[in-house]
Amino acid sequence: MNAFQRAYRYITRKPTKSMLLMITFFLIGNLVILGLGISQAADNAKILTRQQMRAAVSYEVDYEAYWRYTESLTDEDEINKAYQNYPRTSAETALKLTEDNRVKAFNYMTNTIAYSKDFENVPLGNEENRGNSTYIDENGNEQIYRDPNIMIYATMFPNMIEIAEGTFTITEGSFISQNDIDQGRNVVIITKELADQNNLHVGDTITVSTIGPYEVDMYREMGFTEEDFSWELEISGIYNTLNEVDPNSQEFQWMPPYQSPKNIVVVPMTAYSEVMSSFAEKQFRYYQSQNPEMTDDELENWTSGYTEPSRVVYLLNDPMDVEDFIADHEGDLSPYTKLNANNETFKKLARPLDTLSFFANIVVWIVIINAIVIITLVTALTLKTREYEIGVMLSIGVSKIKVVLQLFLELILIALIGFTLAVGSGSLLAGKVGDMVLDYQTTSDAQYEDNSDNGYYWSGDANYFTEVSQDELLSQYHVSVSPKLIGEIYLLGSAVVLIAIVIPSFMIMRLNPKQILLEQN
Repeated sequence: MNAFQRAYRYITRKPTKSMLLMITFFLIGNLVILGLGISQAADNAKILTRQQMRAAVSYEVDYEAYWRYTESLTDEDEINKAYQNYPRTSAETALKLTEDNRVKAFNYMTNTIAYSKDFENVPLGNEENRGNSTYIDENGNEQIYRDPNIMIYATMFPNMIEIAEGTFTITEGSFISQNDIDQGRNVVIITKELADQNNLHVGDTITVSTIGPYEVDMYREMGFTEEDFSWELEISGIYNTLNEVDPNSQEFQWMPPYQSPKNIVVVPMTAYSEVMSSFAEKQFRYYQSQNPEMTDDELENWTSGYTEPSRVVYLLNDPMDVEDFIADHEGDLSPYTKLNANNETFKKLARPLDTLSFFANIVVWIVIINAIVIITLVTALTLKTREYEIGVMLSIGVSKIKVVLQLFLELILIALIGFTLAVGSGSLLAGKVGDMVLDYQTTSDAQYEDNSDNGYYWSGDANYFTEVSQDELLSQYHVSVSPKLIGEIYLLGSAVVLIAIVIPSFMIMRLNPKQILLEQN
Protein backbone atom coordinates (compact mmCIF):
# COMPACT_ATOMS: atom_id res chain seq x y z
CA MET A 1 0.00 0.00 0.00
CA ASN A 2 1.49 3.36 -0.97
CA ALA A 3 1.68 6.54 1.15
CA PHE A 4 -1.31 8.19 -0.54
CA GLN A 5 -3.61 5.22 0.16
CA ARG A 6 -2.49 5.05 3.78
CA ALA A 7 -3.07 8.81 4.17
CA TYR A 8 -6.55 8.57 2.67
CA ARG A 9 -7.54 5.64 4.90
CA TYR A 10 -6.29 7.42 8.00
CA ILE A 11 -8.36 10.54 7.17
CA THR A 12 -11.54 8.49 6.69
CA ARG A 13 -10.82 6.40 9.78
CA LYS A 14 -10.50 9.54 11.97
CA PRO A 15 -13.43 11.72 10.78
CA THR A 16 -13.62 13.87 13.90
CA LYS A 17 -9.95 14.82 13.85
CA SER A 18 -10.05 15.32 10.10
CA MET A 19 -13.12 17.56 10.39
CA LEU A 20 -11.51 19.72 13.09
CA LEU A 21 -8.37 20.14 10.99
CA MET A 22 -10.46 20.95 7.92
CA ILE A 23 -12.36 23.65 9.86
CA THR A 24 -9.02 25.04 10.99
CA PHE A 25 -7.73 25.21 7.43
CA PHE A 26 -11.10 26.66 6.31
CA LEU A 27 -10.79 29.53 8.80
CA ILE A 28 -7.14 30.04 7.90
CA GLY A 29 -8.06 30.11 4.21
CA ASN A 30 -10.75 32.74 4.76
CA LEU A 31 -8.38 35.03 6.62
CA VAL A 32 -5.62 34.57 4.05
CA ILE A 33 -8.03 35.28 1.19
CA LEU A 34 -9.24 38.34 3.07
CA GLY A 35 -5.70 39.69 3.48
CA LEU A 36 -4.33 38.77 0.06
CA GLY A 37 -7.51 39.82 -1.75
CA ILE A 38 -7.52 43.27 -0.16
CA SER A 39 -3.78 43.73 -0.67
CA GLN A 40 -3.89 42.67 -4.32
CA ALA A 41 -6.95 44.84 -5.00
CA ALA A 42 -5.12 47.87 -3.58
CA ASP A 43 -2.00 47.15 -5.64
CA ASN A 44 -4.06 46.53 -8.80
CA ALA A 45 -5.95 49.80 -8.32
CA LYS A 46 -2.67 51.71 -8.21
CA ILE A 47 -1.29 49.83 -11.22
CA LEU A 48 -4.41 50.38 -13.32
CA THR A 49 -4.45 54.07 -12.43
CA ARG A 50 -0.75 54.47 -13.19
CA GLN A 51 -1.24 52.76 -16.57
CA GLN A 52 -3.89 55.35 -17.46
CA MET A 53 -1.58 58.21 -16.55
CA ARG A 54 0.82 59.88 -18.93
CA ALA A 55 4.32 58.46 -18.52
CA ALA A 56 5.90 61.88 -17.98
CA VAL A 57 9.00 62.71 -15.94
CA SER A 58 10.22 66.25 -15.45
CA TYR A 59 13.87 67.16 -14.81
CA GLU A 60 13.68 70.41 -12.88
CA VAL A 61 15.03 72.52 -10.04
CA ASP A 62 13.88 71.40 -6.60
CA TYR A 63 12.73 74.84 -5.47
CA GLU A 64 11.27 73.62 -2.20
CA ALA A 65 14.48 71.87 -1.11
CA TYR A 66 16.57 74.91 -2.09
CA TRP A 67 14.23 77.23 -0.20
CA ARG A 68 14.59 75.09 2.92
CA TYR A 69 18.37 75.21 2.51
CA THR A 70 18.51 79.00 2.20
CA GLU A 71 16.16 79.38 5.18
CA SER A 72 18.54 77.32 7.30
CA LEU A 73 21.48 79.67 6.62
CA THR A 74 22.38 82.30 9.20
CA ASP A 75 25.66 83.73 7.90
CA GLU A 76 25.08 86.64 5.53
CA ASP A 77 28.01 85.70 3.28
CA GLU A 78 26.66 82.17 2.92
CA ILE A 79 23.21 83.52 2.10
CA ASN A 80 24.62 85.79 -0.61
CA LYS A 81 26.72 82.94 -1.99
CA ALA A 82 23.68 80.66 -2.07
CA TYR A 83 21.68 83.17 -4.10
CA GLN A 84 24.58 83.80 -6.46
CA ASN A 85 24.94 80.05 -7.09
CA TYR A 86 21.27 79.46 -7.74
CA PRO A 87 20.68 75.83 -8.83
CA ARG A 88 20.02 75.18 -12.51
CA THR A 89 19.31 72.17 -14.60
CA SER A 90 22.33 70.77 -16.40
CA ALA A 91 22.20 70.63 -20.21
CA GLU A 92 24.63 67.70 -20.13
CA THR A 93 22.42 65.73 -17.72
CA ALA A 94 19.25 66.62 -19.62
CA LEU A 95 20.70 65.36 -22.90
CA LYS A 96 22.09 62.22 -21.26
CA LEU A 97 18.60 61.32 -20.09
CA THR A 98 17.29 61.53 -23.64
CA GLU A 99 19.57 58.61 -24.59
CA ASP A 100 17.65 56.22 -22.33
CA ASN A 101 15.79 53.73 -24.56
CA ARG A 102 12.69 54.13 -22.40
CA VAL A 103 12.29 57.75 -23.58
CA LYS A 104 9.77 58.13 -26.40
CA ALA A 105 9.91 61.93 -26.78
CA PHE A 106 11.06 64.93 -24.78
CA ASN A 107 10.54 68.68 -24.53
CA TYR A 108 13.84 70.51 -24.26
CA MET A 109 12.40 73.97 -24.55
CA THR A 110 11.64 77.24 -22.82
CA ASN A 111 8.40 79.18 -22.73
CA THR A 112 7.87 82.90 -22.81
CA ILE A 113 4.96 85.28 -23.29
CA ALA A 114 4.87 87.77 -26.14
CA TYR A 115 2.71 90.34 -27.95
CA SER A 116 1.37 90.09 -31.49
CA LYS A 117 2.17 93.12 -33.67
CA ASP A 118 0.55 92.56 -37.06
CA PHE A 119 -2.02 89.89 -36.26
CA GLU A 120 -4.76 89.19 -33.72
CA ASN A 121 -4.80 86.45 -31.14
CA VAL A 122 -7.62 83.88 -30.98
CA PRO A 123 -10.23 85.21 -28.50
CA LEU A 124 -10.72 83.19 -25.33
CA GLY A 125 -14.35 84.14 -24.85
CA ASN A 126 -13.88 85.87 -21.50
CA GLU A 127 -13.12 89.34 -22.86
CA GLU A 128 -16.30 90.86 -21.42
CA ASN A 129 -15.48 89.59 -17.95
CA ARG A 130 -11.92 90.88 -17.98
CA GLY A 131 -12.59 94.38 -19.27
CA ASN A 132 -9.77 96.85 -19.92
CA SER A 133 -7.09 98.11 -17.54
CA THR A 134 -5.69 101.58 -17.91
CA TYR A 135 -2.58 103.35 -16.64
CA ILE A 136 -1.09 106.87 -16.80
CA ASP A 137 2.15 107.16 -18.75
CA GLU A 138 5.10 109.48 -17.99
CA ASN A 139 3.48 112.28 -19.99
CA GLY A 140 0.25 112.10 -18.02
CA ASN A 141 -1.68 110.41 -20.83
CA GLU A 142 -4.10 107.58 -20.10
CA GLN A 143 -3.11 104.37 -21.83
CA ILE A 144 -4.94 101.04 -22.14
CA TYR A 145 -2.96 98.15 -20.70
CA ARG A 146 -2.61 95.25 -23.09
CA ASP A 147 -2.05 91.71 -21.85
CA PRO A 148 0.52 89.45 -23.47
CA ASN A 149 -1.51 87.42 -25.95
CA ILE A 150 0.93 84.91 -27.46
CA MET A 151 2.77 82.01 -25.85
CA ILE A 152 6.09 81.09 -27.47
CA TYR A 153 7.45 77.56 -27.19
CA ALA A 154 11.15 77.72 -28.10
CA THR A 155 12.35 74.15 -28.69
CA MET A 156 15.85 72.78 -29.21
CA PHE A 157 14.70 69.46 -30.68
CA PRO A 158 11.78 68.60 -32.97
CA ASN A 159 10.95 65.37 -31.10
CA MET A 160 8.35 67.12 -28.93
CA ILE A 161 5.90 65.30 -26.69
CA GLU A 162 2.93 67.00 -28.35
CA ILE A 163 3.97 65.70 -31.77
CA ALA A 164 4.71 62.17 -30.51
CA GLU A 165 1.35 61.93 -28.73
CA GLY A 166 -0.62 63.48 -31.56
CA THR A 167 -1.71 66.51 -29.51
CA PHE A 168 -0.20 68.65 -32.27
CA THR A 169 -0.98 67.53 -35.82
CA ILE A 170 0.49 69.37 -38.81
CA THR A 171 -2.20 70.27 -41.36
CA GLU A 172 -0.13 72.51 -43.66
CA GLY A 173 3.58 72.75 -44.28
CA SER A 174 5.90 70.94 -41.88
CA PHE A 175 7.04 71.00 -38.30
CA ILE A 176 10.28 72.72 -37.34
CA SER A 177 13.19 70.53 -38.45
CA GLN A 178 16.48 69.93 -36.69
CA ASN A 179 18.12 71.79 -39.60
CA ASP A 180 15.95 74.84 -38.87
CA ILE A 181 17.06 74.69 -35.24
CA ASP A 182 20.75 74.15 -36.00
CA GLN A 183 20.77 77.10 -38.41
CA GLY A 184 18.75 79.33 -36.08
CA ARG A 185 16.15 80.11 -38.75
CA ASN A 186 13.39 82.57 -37.88
CA VAL A 187 10.53 80.17 -38.62
CA VAL A 188 7.38 79.43 -36.66
CA ILE A 189 4.45 77.03 -36.63
CA ILE A 190 1.07 78.37 -35.55
CA THR A 191 -2.32 76.88 -34.76
CA LYS A 192 -5.02 76.51 -37.41
CA GLU A 193 -7.30 78.77 -35.37
CA LEU A 194 -4.66 81.50 -35.29
CA ALA A 195 -4.12 81.11 -39.04
CA ASP A 196 -7.87 81.26 -39.77
CA GLN A 197 -8.31 84.26 -37.47
CA ASN A 198 -5.79 86.25 -39.53
CA ASN A 199 -6.05 84.53 -42.93
CA LEU A 200 -2.46 83.32 -42.69
CA HIS A 201 -0.81 80.56 -44.73
CA VAL A 202 2.49 78.75 -44.95
CA GLY A 203 5.11 81.17 -46.27
CA ASP A 204 3.47 84.26 -44.71
CA THR A 205 5.23 86.15 -41.95
CA ILE A 206 4.10 87.32 -38.52
CA THR A 207 5.76 89.75 -36.14
CA VAL A 208 5.87 89.41 -32.38
CA SER A 209 7.37 91.47 -29.59
CA THR A 210 8.62 90.31 -26.22
CA ILE A 211 7.98 93.71 -24.63
CA GLY A 212 4.62 95.33 -24.01
CA PRO A 213 3.41 98.50 -25.74
CA TYR A 214 3.69 100.37 -22.44
CA GLU A 215 7.46 99.64 -22.39
CA VAL A 216 8.22 100.93 -25.88
CA ASP A 217 8.84 104.57 -24.92
CA MET A 218 11.17 103.54 -22.08
CA TYR A 219 13.29 101.42 -24.39
CA ARG A 220 13.35 104.09 -27.09
CA GLU A 221 14.91 106.45 -24.57
CA MET A 222 17.58 103.80 -24.04
CA GLY A 223 18.41 103.85 -27.77
CA PHE A 224 16.34 100.91 -28.97
CA THR A 225 14.74 101.04 -32.40
CA GLU A 226 11.62 99.47 -33.85
CA GLU A 227 13.71 96.59 -35.20
CA ASP A 228 14.86 95.79 -31.68
CA PHE A 229 11.24 95.46 -30.58
CA SER A 230 10.13 93.29 -33.47
CA TRP A 231 10.80 89.67 -34.32
CA GLU A 232 9.66 88.65 -37.77
CA LEU A 233 8.94 84.95 -38.28
CA GLU A 234 8.11 82.97 -41.39
CA ILE A 235 5.28 80.45 -41.03
CA SER A 236 6.67 77.00 -41.92
CA GLY A 237 3.71 75.00 -40.67
CA ILE A 238 0.15 75.15 -39.35
CA TYR A 239 -1.08 72.63 -36.79
CA ASN A 240 -4.21 71.44 -35.04
CA THR A 241 -4.12 71.17 -31.26
CA LEU A 242 -6.31 68.91 -29.14
CA ASN A 243 -5.77 71.08 -26.07
CA GLU A 244 -8.70 73.19 -24.99
CA VAL A 245 -9.45 75.73 -22.28
CA ASP A 246 -12.02 74.66 -19.70
CA PRO A 247 -14.62 77.48 -19.58
CA ASN A 248 -15.93 76.06 -16.29
CA SER A 249 -12.61 76.38 -14.47
CA GLN A 250 -12.18 78.95 -11.73
CA GLU A 251 -9.32 80.63 -13.61
CA PHE A 252 -11.20 81.07 -16.89
CA GLN A 253 -12.91 84.35 -15.95
CA TRP A 254 -9.60 86.22 -15.60
CA MET A 255 -7.43 84.08 -17.88
CA PRO A 256 -5.19 86.15 -20.22
CA PRO A 257 -5.22 85.25 -23.94
CA TYR A 258 -1.69 83.79 -23.98
CA GLN A 259 -2.96 80.89 -21.83
CA SER A 260 -5.20 79.68 -24.63
CA PRO A 261 -3.70 76.63 -26.42
CA LYS A 262 -4.87 78.26 -29.67
CA ASN A 263 -2.36 81.09 -29.17
CA ILE A 264 0.74 78.92 -28.84
CA VAL A 265 3.44 79.32 -31.47
CA VAL A 266 6.57 77.14 -31.73
CA VAL A 267 9.97 78.50 -32.77
CA PRO A 268 13.58 77.21 -32.81
CA MET A 269 15.29 77.83 -29.47
CA THR A 270 18.46 78.93 -31.26
CA ALA A 271 16.63 81.73 -33.09
CA TYR A 272 14.88 82.75 -29.87
CA SER A 273 18.19 82.78 -28.02
CA GLU A 274 19.82 84.97 -30.67
CA VAL A 275 17.02 87.56 -30.53
CA MET A 276 16.86 87.64 -26.74
CA SER A 277 20.64 87.69 -26.29
CA SER A 278 20.97 90.58 -28.73
CA PHE A 279 18.26 92.49 -26.88
CA ALA A 280 19.92 91.78 -23.52
CA GLU A 281 23.34 92.85 -24.80
CA LYS A 282 21.93 96.18 -25.96
CA GLN A 283 20.40 96.69 -22.52
CA PHE A 284 23.75 95.90 -20.93
CA ARG A 285 25.58 98.38 -23.15
CA TYR A 286 23.12 101.11 -22.20
CA TYR A 287 23.51 100.50 -18.46
CA GLN A 288 27.29 100.19 -18.91
CA SER A 289 27.33 103.67 -20.48
CA GLN A 290 25.49 104.98 -17.43
CA ASN A 291 27.66 103.04 -14.99
CA PRO A 292 31.31 102.91 -16.19
CA GLU A 293 32.22 100.55 -13.32
CA MET A 294 30.35 97.75 -15.17
CA THR A 295 32.84 95.54 -17.03
CA ASP A 296 32.42 93.22 -19.99
CA ASP A 297 32.92 90.30 -17.60
CA GLU A 298 29.31 90.80 -16.56
CA LEU A 299 27.97 90.60 -20.11
CA GLU A 300 27.68 86.83 -20.10
CA ASN A 301 25.33 86.93 -17.13
CA TRP A 302 23.03 89.18 -19.15
CA THR A 303 23.04 87.24 -22.39
CA SER A 304 23.34 83.58 -21.35
CA GLY A 305 20.65 81.18 -20.24
CA TYR A 306 18.24 81.49 -23.16
CA THR A 307 19.10 77.96 -24.33
CA GLU A 308 18.87 76.51 -20.81
CA PRO A 309 15.32 75.47 -20.00
CA SER A 310 14.11 75.59 -16.41
CA ARG A 311 12.87 72.04 -16.85
CA VAL A 312 13.02 69.23 -19.40
CA VAL A 313 10.08 66.84 -19.69
CA TYR A 314 10.48 63.25 -20.86
CA LEU A 315 7.69 61.03 -22.17
CA LEU A 316 8.41 57.35 -21.54
CA ASN A 317 7.08 54.42 -23.55
CA ASP A 318 5.40 52.77 -20.57
CA PRO A 319 3.90 54.41 -17.44
CA MET A 320 5.17 51.44 -15.41
CA ASP A 321 8.77 52.44 -16.27
CA VAL A 322 8.49 55.81 -14.49
CA GLU A 323 9.73 54.76 -11.05
CA ASP A 324 12.59 52.65 -12.45
CA PHE A 325 13.62 55.53 -14.75
CA ILE A 326 13.82 57.90 -11.78
CA ALA A 327 15.69 55.38 -9.64
CA ASP A 328 18.24 54.73 -12.41
CA HIS A 329 19.07 58.42 -12.97
CA GLU A 330 18.67 60.10 -9.58
CA GLY A 331 22.36 59.61 -8.88
CA ASP A 332 23.30 61.69 -11.95
CA LEU A 333 21.56 64.85 -10.75
CA SER A 334 23.26 67.94 -9.37
CA PRO A 335 22.25 69.30 -5.93
CA TYR A 336 18.76 70.80 -5.65
CA THR A 337 17.50 69.33 -8.89
CA LYS A 338 15.11 66.41 -9.14
CA LEU A 339 13.21 64.07 -11.41
CA ASN A 340 9.55 64.75 -10.80
CA ALA A 341 6.81 62.35 -11.93
CA ASN A 342 4.08 63.84 -9.77
CA ASN A 343 4.68 60.87 -7.46
CA GLU A 344 4.06 62.83 -4.28
CA THR A 345 0.54 63.70 -5.39
CA PHE A 346 -0.08 60.12 -6.52
CA LYS A 347 1.22 58.72 -3.21
CA LYS A 348 -0.95 61.16 -1.28
CA LEU A 349 -4.04 60.05 -3.21
CA ALA A 350 -3.10 56.39 -2.79
CA ARG A 351 -2.53 56.66 0.96
CA PRO A 352 -5.83 54.94 1.90
CA LEU A 353 -4.94 52.02 -0.37
CA ASP A 354 -1.40 51.82 1.04
CA THR A 355 -2.73 51.74 4.59
CA LEU A 356 -5.27 49.09 3.65
CA SER A 357 -2.61 46.97 1.94
CA PHE A 358 -0.22 47.35 4.88
CA PHE A 359 -2.67 46.07 7.48
CA ALA A 360 -3.93 43.34 5.15
CA ASN A 361 -0.39 42.02 4.76
CA ILE A 362 0.08 42.10 8.54
CA VAL A 363 -3.07 40.02 8.93
CA VAL A 364 -1.78 37.48 6.39
CA TRP A 365 1.57 37.10 8.15
CA ILE A 366 -0.06 36.78 11.58
CA VAL A 367 -2.41 34.10 10.25
CA ILE A 368 0.40 32.21 8.53
CA ILE A 369 2.63 32.21 11.63
CA ASN A 370 -0.23 31.13 13.89
CA ALA A 371 -1.27 28.46 11.38
CA ILE A 372 2.24 27.00 11.33
CA VAL A 373 2.39 26.95 15.15
CA ILE A 374 -1.07 25.42 15.53
CA ILE A 375 -0.64 22.73 12.85
CA THR A 376 2.84 21.89 14.20
CA LEU A 377 1.51 21.43 17.75
CA VAL A 378 -1.51 19.40 16.67
CA THR A 379 0.62 17.12 14.50
CA ALA A 380 3.33 16.69 17.12
CA LEU A 381 0.79 15.88 19.84
CA THR A 382 -0.99 13.27 17.70
CA LEU A 383 2.27 11.47 16.97
CA LYS A 384 2.28 10.11 20.53
CA THR A 385 -1.02 8.32 19.92
CA ARG A 386 0.27 6.95 16.62
CA GLU A 387 3.58 5.57 17.85
CA TYR A 388 2.42 1.92 17.62
CA GLU A 389 1.10 2.46 14.07
CA ILE A 390 4.36 4.11 13.04
CA GLY A 391 6.39 1.39 14.78
CA VAL A 392 4.58 -1.35 12.87
CA MET A 393 5.12 0.41 9.53
CA LEU A 394 8.80 0.88 10.25
CA SER A 395 9.19 -2.74 11.34
CA ILE A 396 7.72 -4.10 8.09
CA GLY A 397 10.14 -2.07 6.01
CA VAL A 398 8.38 1.27 5.36
CA SER A 399 11.08 3.94 5.37
CA LYS A 400 10.92 6.93 7.68
CA ILE A 401 10.82 9.21 4.63
CA LYS A 402 7.62 7.51 3.45
CA VAL A 403 6.11 7.86 6.94
CA VAL A 404 6.83 11.61 6.82
CA LEU A 405 5.38 11.71 3.29
CA GLN A 406 2.18 10.04 4.56
CA LEU A 407 1.94 12.64 7.31
CA PHE A 408 2.37 15.42 4.77
CA LEU A 409 -0.27 13.93 2.45
CA GLU A 410 -2.77 13.62 5.29
CA LEU A 411 -2.46 17.29 6.11
CA ILE A 412 -2.32 18.49 2.51
CA LEU A 413 -5.50 16.59 1.54
CA ILE A 414 -7.38 18.11 4.47
CA ALA A 415 -5.90 21.55 3.71
CA LEU A 416 -6.99 21.35 0.06
CA ILE A 417 -10.58 20.62 1.10
CA GLY A 418 -10.55 23.44 3.66
CA PHE A 419 -9.03 25.98 1.27
CA THR A 420 -11.40 24.97 -1.54
CA LEU A 421 -14.38 25.66 0.72
CA ALA A 422 -12.76 28.94 1.79
CA VAL A 423 -12.44 30.20 -1.79
CA GLY A 424 -16.19 30.80 -2.11
CA SER A 425 -16.84 32.28 1.32
CA GLY A 426 -13.55 34.18 1.43
CA SER A 427 -14.26 36.13 -1.76
CA LEU A 428 -17.53 37.46 -0.34
CA LEU A 429 -15.92 38.23 3.00
CA ALA A 430 -12.94 40.02 1.45
CA GLY A 431 -15.12 42.22 -0.76
CA LYS A 432 -17.40 43.39 2.04
CA VAL A 433 -14.70 43.83 4.68
CA GLY A 434 -12.38 45.55 2.19
CA ASP A 435 -15.04 48.07 1.18
CA MET A 436 -15.89 48.78 4.83
CA VAL A 437 -12.27 49.36 5.83
CA LEU A 438 -11.60 51.48 2.74
CA ASP A 439 -14.61 53.69 3.47
CA TYR A 440 -13.42 54.15 7.04
CA GLN A 441 -9.87 54.89 5.92
CA THR A 442 -10.87 57.50 3.34
CA THR A 443 -13.18 59.18 5.86
CA SER A 444 -10.37 59.33 8.41
CA ASP A 445 -7.88 60.72 5.88
CA ALA A 446 -10.32 63.40 4.77
CA GLN A 447 -10.35 64.84 8.29
CA TYR A 448 -6.60 65.42 8.16
CA GLU A 449 -6.26 66.34 4.51
CA ASP A 450 -3.73 69.07 3.88
CA ASN A 451 -4.81 71.09 0.88
CA SER A 452 -2.03 73.64 1.12
CA ASP A 453 0.07 74.04 -2.01
CA ASN A 454 3.71 74.74 -1.33
CA GLY A 455 4.76 74.14 -4.92
CA TYR A 456 5.83 76.61 -7.55
CA TYR A 457 3.71 77.23 -10.60
CA TRP A 458 3.79 79.58 -13.54
CA SER A 459 0.82 79.65 -15.83
CA GLY A 460 3.13 79.52 -18.84
CA ASP A 461 4.31 76.01 -17.99
CA ALA A 462 2.39 73.26 -19.72
CA ASN A 463 1.19 70.59 -17.33
CA TYR A 464 2.33 67.23 -18.67
CA PHE A 465 1.15 65.25 -15.67
CA THR A 466 -2.20 63.47 -15.76
CA GLU A 467 -4.44 64.89 -13.06
CA VAL A 468 -6.07 62.04 -11.13
CA SER A 469 -8.62 62.46 -8.36
CA GLN A 470 -8.80 60.16 -5.37
CA ASP A 471 -12.27 59.07 -6.44
CA GLU A 472 -10.90 57.96 -9.81
CA LEU A 473 -8.11 56.06 -8.10
CA LEU A 474 -10.39 54.35 -5.57
CA SER A 475 -12.90 53.44 -8.28
CA GLN A 476 -10.31 50.97 -9.57
CA TYR A 477 -10.37 49.12 -6.23
CA HIS A 478 -12.22 45.82 -6.65
CA VAL A 479 -11.63 42.77 -4.46
CA SER A 480 -12.05 39.54 -6.40
CA VAL A 481 -10.72 36.00 -6.14
CA SER A 482 -8.77 35.59 -9.36
CA PRO A 483 -7.19 32.33 -10.58
CA LYS A 484 -3.83 33.81 -9.62
CA LEU A 485 -5.05 34.43 -6.07
CA ILE A 486 -6.49 30.90 -5.82
CA GLY A 487 -3.14 29.51 -6.95
CA GLU A 488 -1.37 31.59 -4.30
CA ILE A 489 -3.76 30.29 -1.61
CA TYR A 490 -3.03 26.66 -2.46
CA LEU A 491 0.70 27.35 -2.74
CA LEU A 492 0.71 29.17 0.58
CA GLY A 493 -1.29 26.34 2.21
CA SER A 494 1.19 23.77 0.93
CA ALA A 495 4.06 25.83 2.32
CA VAL A 496 2.33 26.08 5.72
CA VAL A 497 1.85 22.29 5.84
CA LEU A 498 5.42 21.66 4.70
CA ILE A 499 6.87 23.93 7.39
CA ALA A 500 4.46 22.59 10.02
CA ILE A 501 5.71 18.99 9.65
CA VAL A 502 9.38 19.90 10.04
CA ILE A 503 9.40 19.33 13.82
CA PRO A 504 7.21 16.18 13.66
CA SER A 505 9.57 14.89 10.96
CA PHE A 506 12.54 15.16 13.30
CA MET A 507 10.51 13.32 15.93
CA ILE A 508 9.77 10.50 13.48
CA MET A 509 13.41 10.26 12.42
CA ARG A 510 14.40 9.63 16.04
CA LEU A 511 11.90 6.81 16.55
CA ASN A 512 13.20 3.24 17.05
CA PRO A 513 10.63 0.69 15.83
CA LYS A 514 11.98 -2.12 18.07
CA GLN A 515 11.82 0.08 21.15
CA ILE A 516 8.27 1.20 20.28
CA LEU A 517 6.96 -2.37 19.93
CA LEU A 518 8.69 -3.52 23.12
CA GLU A 519 7.15 -0.66 25.07
CA GLN A 520 3.73 -1.43 23.63
CA ASN A 521 4.05 -5.11 24.60
